[in-house]
Amino acid sequence: MANLNTIHPQSISNSNSNSLLPTVKLCSLDEAISYQNEEVIYRFINTYDISFGEANDIFVETKKWLWLCAQPDIEELSMTEAFFAIDEMWHTFIVFTPEYTDYCLKYFDQYIHHLPTTQREKDEIRRLQEEDPVLAMEKHNQEMLQQYAVIYDKLGAETLLKWFVEYPTRYSEELLNQRRKAKSFNSKPTPELEALAAYLQAGKKVVLKKN
Repeated sequence: MANLNTIHPQSISNSNSNSLLPTVKLCSLDEAISYQNEEVIYRFINTYDISFGEANDIFVETKKWLWLCAQPDIEELSMTEAFFAIDEMWHTFIVFTPEYTDYCLKYFDQYIHHLPTTQREKDEIRRLQEEDPVLAMEKHNQEMLQQYAVIYDKLGAETLLKWFVEYPTRYSEELLNQRRKAKSFNSKPTPELEALAAYLQAGKKVVLKKN
């Protein structure tokens, strides 16, 4: 049985409501993809041992996902474990808060929020799985079929296959985490800090002087 706990509704800003459709100015898909930010890509490859080209490809797919989230006729989208690489790139992009905000407002006329699964949602999924696993699976499959149709209609068969066949094989959570680089900074305290800690732990008074 699929792990339904990995499914969570994604961020579609409140300005996406149908009552505000005339005020939302959306760009084309090509315009959304045309945005470039090498710093986002470099940060990603500093985290994962993949090539610049691979990371850039994931960034392109992430921009497609954001464009899809911004569509006013789509009420809700879900991310599953298949989206792990795109989700990680989304996290990386959001770290560059000013650039991410500018991108959303320029291309989508709204901020695309990233909403995690709440504990209440997880509990509800778990409750449904325990009470009626068959119904839970049917509900999950129906939701995914609807999402497949949306992705196919908006982005085409190539993107649908890339997101749900190619990426889960190449960039599963397990495989991508195996390529996660070790932290480069030294977390060990300096000798001076260790000496200061020893004095403080011994109850000695320490006077710090400025040079």
